[in-house]
Amino acid sequence: MGGAWGLVNAALAYAGWLGEEPDPAHLRRLLWLNAGLDILYLLAGLFLLRQKNPLFRGFGLAVLFQGLFLLGFDLWHALQI
Repeated sequence: MGGAWGLVNAALAYAGWLGEEPDPAHLRRLLWLNAGLDILYLLAGLFLLRQKNPLFRGFGLAVLFQGLFLLGFDLWHALQI
């Protein structure tokens, strides 16, 4: 799962690297939108964590940690712009 997230992030970073510099106001709005989506990741992780199947619980923990990191990352950057 970590490798798949890494590939998605690398593809997005590469596309951003090729493009022109974004407008700071647009980037700030995008980061706040992403922070809202990160809350959905947290809710999905909590849902999976409450399942009886150990595999789903493991996925839930992974999604929860990923969502926590992304929420912190997006909020920090949104406040810096």
